[in-house]
Amino acid sequence: MQLTSILTLLGAATVAVGQTSNVTTGALGDARPVRNNPVGETWVATFDSAAVKGTVTAVAHTVGINYTIDVTGLAAEKGPYKYHVHLRAVPASGNCTETLGHLDSYVRGDTPPCEKSMPQTCEVGDLSGKYGTVAGPDVKKEFNDPYTALNKIQLGYIGDRAIVFHDAGGARIACATLMKVKDTCGGGH
Repeated sequence: MQLTSILTLLGAATVAVGQTSNVTTGALGDARPVRNNPVGETWVATFDSAAVKGTVTAVAHTVGINYTIDVTGLAAEKGPYKYHVHLRAVPASGNCTETLGHLDSYVRGDTPPCEKSMPQTCEVGDLSGKYGTVAGPDVKKEFNDPYTALNKIQLGYIGDRAIVFHDAGGARIACATLMKVKDTCGGGH
């Protein structure tokens, strides 16, 4: 009798916890920290539209990637802005829609929204979900994301993909392709 009561209580607690949480794990589990990046390798997305100018820089770190966002021209009245790594590079036409969806290496989806207190459960490319939206017109922000990679064999690889800014309504208002910065150290290559 006591065992049945305990099991009933545990079942009810599990349902209650599930109803109050936005945490969703992807079909392939939670994202894992990337520890085999080519440390120091740098990729930059350069924004140069009529309105939005600046860069998002990604530098491989011992764990994940260090990001620096430095952009201007985000209309304050249309924010806050979300920003993501999208699957495809920006095409020659500049059409941000053709960058497809967010980088979602663990097959999580974007519903329910990312819970930033548990970034390993978010879409890998949902940077604003993990580290906060930004307001305009000028943005300077730095953070480390342990789940993105510049090592091609990793699920969270971001090379040659787009960074896209979305306004408060979800419209894609600016996009740029992450491109590798050439090594200028004269390594003989």
